[in-house]
Amino acid sequence: MAPLEPWEKVFINLGRRDNVGEIDYHLAEFSCVDCHGGKSDQFNNMEKAHTGLIKDPSEYHLLDGENNSCGGASNCHNAIVSEYKNSLHQQLWGEKRMVALRFGVDNFEACPTETQVGYSGECTSCHATCGDCHISIPNSAGQGFISSHRFRKTPDQSNNCTACHGSRIAHDFYGDAETGRKGDIHFEKFMDCLDCHTQAEMHTGITDTENTHRYNYDLAPSCTQGCHTDSVALEVRNIYHVQHFADLTCHVCHSQPTYNNCTGCHVKNEWQTDPVYQANNPVEDFKIGLNPLPGHSNAKYATLRHIPIAPDSYSNWGPVSANIPAYDTRETWKFTTPHNIRRFTALTDTTGGVGCMASCHPYQGSDNRDYFLFRNFIQSEWGNEVDANRNVVVDDDLPPLWR
Repeated sequence: MAPLEPWEKVFINLGRRDNVGEIDYHLAEFSCVDCHGGKSDQFNNMEKAHTGLIKDPSEYHLLDGENNSCGGASNCHNAIVSEYKNSLHQQLWGEKRMVALRFGVDNFEACPTETQVGYSGECTSCHATCGDCHISIPNSAGQGFISSHRFRKTPDQSNNCTACHGSRIAHDFYGDAETGRKGDIHFEKFMDCLDCHTQAEMHTGITDTENTHRYNYDLAPSCTQGCHTDSVALEVRNIYHVQHFADLTCHVCHSQPTYNNCTGCHVKNEWQTDPVYQANNPVEDFKIGLNPLPGHSNAKYATLRHIPIAPDSYSNWGPVSANIPAYDTRETWKFTTPHNIRRFTALTDTTGGVGCMASCHPYQGSDNRDYFLFRNFIQSEWGNEVDANRNVVVDDDLPPLWR
């Protein structure tokens, strides 16, 4: 999304209104200093007026000894705030867990101190405060009011959700006019993020923080809960479902190739495309591999994405973090659910009279093998990642009829 000019980020447009209280109920009930601090009696002196200013009150700051966040002394949204401060969206529990496991320890607090500090200085810059979803464009996307400091009960999909989740999810969900790839069928049906990702999923606190993964979270969306509820009917809907429903996740067949992977933007600790990396690495699509999360889905095969993690990824955090000690214990091709679902994809389109096996089964010498994650593919591009992915490559686990 296009960045706002500095003045646009903080400009409150009254329009036909007489005062800010007419913009939103909260602005009528509370003064600026109730949430942001500062000195209201110094309105003729900018520097003094901004003494003790709190830029984002929803970051759980203390003001005069009391919490002035959205659930602060006013007791407004206490229940939500007390839950949200331990939520996946706020704490990124899954990321902390993976950092710990790659260091060979059980929890994030057991990681070296410099690793914890480095993580907090970089990775947590993306966690979402209340204001990031309900007032402004998120901090990680450039900041700025969406509509004159109105408090929006429902986040704006473009300015909030995909402002953060833009490089992969928005690219997939909305489609790509340049390549001609269609958007997700759910987008065409006018569904938005909150149709699947509920308020409870966003707000609820996590209690079992050491075993939490966003896909093993009991409030995570499911294709068969709420929409495609009759799994028995789905299983026998057509001959392809009869044969593959139990062994393949929905995304294996119904995600479109030309997936925008993480490493297209997020490499060398920068949120931008790295031309050196791109020149020396292939365009990375998702691959079909062995399911690394049997607790989430009982399917044997799943779509996997290549994540930007190397043995020296944390080297800028200090010498102790320079080489990840248990790097090979966790796969670098991770379970993924691309938001680019279609009924007919390159793997499932049988409208021309050709069975899907001709478009999917990885026979020797077939181009279809490019859809699958083989050991020699990893070896040819990322030799130091072969051992880490030994449990997700398909070399020894393809059905005889697929070989």
